[in-house]
Amino acid sequence: MKWPFFNKKSYYPADNYSKEYIEEVLNYTQVSLLTKIPAIFELLLTSSPELKMRVAQVLYKCVSTLNVLDLSRLDSLFRERTSLHWSYDWKKENPESLIIPNMSEDEKTVILGLCSFHPNGYFREKALHKLAQQDTGKELPYLLLRCNDWVQEIKKPAERYIESLITPQYLEEIVKCLPYINNIDNNNVFKKVVQLLTKKETFPYLDKGTDSKVRSTRLACYQMMMNLNGVNKESIMKYYRKEKEPSLRLFIFNEWTRHITVDDFKSHYLLLKRDKSPTIRLQVLEKFNAYFPSERSKQLEAALLDKSRAMRVYARFLLTKHDTSYDFAKFYSQMITAHKSVHIAILGLGEVVRKEHAELITPYLKHHNVAIVKAAIRALAMLDGETYKSSFAALLNCKHRGISKAATKAIATLSYEDMKEFLYTLYEDTIYDHTKNNTALLLSSLPKWQALIYIIKFYVNTEDENISSLGERRLVRWIAQYNRSFVLPTKQQIETIKALLYNHRHDLEQQQVSAIEFCLKGIETRG
Repeated sequence: MKWPFFNKKSYYPADNYSKEYIEEVLNYTQVSLLTKIPAIFELLLTSSPELKMRVAQVLYKCVSTLNVLDLSRLDSLFRERTSLHWSYDWKKENPESLIIPNMSEDEKTVILGLCSFHPNGYFREKALHKLAQQDTGKELPYLLLRCNDWVQEIKKPAERYIESLITPQYLEEIVKCLPYINNIDNNNVFKKVVQLLTKKETFPYLDKGTDSKVRSTRLACYQMMMNLNGVNKESIMKYYRKEKEPSLRLFIFNEWTRHITVDDFKSHYLLLKRDKSPTIRLQVLEKFNAYFPSERSKQLEAALLDKSRAMRVYARFLLTKHDTSYDFAKFYSQMITAHKSVHIAILGLGEVVRKEHAELITPYLKHHNVAIVKAAIRALAMLDGETYKSSFAALLNCKHRGISKAATKAIATLSYEDMKEFLYTLYEDTIYDHTKNNTALLLSSLPKWQALIYIIKFYVNTEDENISSLGERRLVRWIAQYNRSFVLPTKQQIETIKALLYNHRHDLEQQQVSAIEFCLKGIETRG
């Protein structure tokens, strides 16, 4: 078979690649899937039918998992990664030259679809017309993407092809492409899709689309059904119960509330008030407050103990509107005394009292319950963190990872340079890995030059790979952000840094050593 892609070359690019490179490219990982596809596609330029067949199978496996928005991103990526050196005269090239008879129809569609992403307009145009000859529906997303092509000779035919495919026969594929259809420049395509989806027989396809794993597809189906098909409130509630994504559940909830009565709201209140999304719970509380003013006190007090701070703040706002003398500190103190939602009551107390009342919370720093200790740390950090800084530092070495982490976060909001010797001693002496990591984080977050000293020490740590990796990341960031601060180092800091660089020159990358030395040299020159 004559290979038309190389009129002036006597070899195929993929024939010159090593077996190791080919195997590396074909053995893609899910994380780098999109970036690998252009490289895999280039392996079709081979004289080996066996390799070409294998490449087609891998491409089909890769691309068949992508939704239309993924394909849109791949379209842009393809133009960046695909080389034009394959041929000298693109007008004469034919995408069919990449296909062999043994390939399945789906594999051929994928290859032609990827050809329609090519940087060269002549090649894209030929791929477009070949795609239009397919009749499986799998070609629809590729044709759809070309409706936004910047070349009119491609864009106009693509729009005609798409309009001819907007029929009940291709409903399943149309529903999958709904997230992208809104982005098409041609309004006629969108109007034809809307006209098709208003028909009763399309509802099962939209309903099935709400089970898609792709969030954007589910949202598009919800929008179409609720705007076009007049879904009743019982069906809307069914979708609310089923949906796991909070933002989509909020959309469904808002649609549901447009059609309900007070009795509808009351019958579903127990379900709604337990929603995992604080945004939805807040709206539910707002509506309950409006619908049932005589019953609001009990529900608002329950919301004072919500795990979301936004909910607690909003509940206090609503209670204050109706009773300006309400004593929130007393309420939270009573809840603590009664051992009801103690950790949330402590957080609430920290939000409403002044710093002179912090002593009400300090005993809970020694509580046996982890959640209560964490709440006490957060509450005291809000009220008077500087005073209780040493108490937080003592909790860094707690055997409970969560308490140590909460103490780390509290200290990080304060000025703690005066604690650096204590923190480094704790770093060296602790038996807990989480404490070592947390103190290293704090020390490497100190002011500019002091942090660099500890960052280098952590980087050259050969005993703990995690600490060494942390030091490496922080050093890269320190160099990149050097000019964000113009604080000058002390003479002692300069001497310490120079000594560390001298002693560990072979443990650091030369480029990093040179960068730090350059920074120091500029300071010494100014001095």
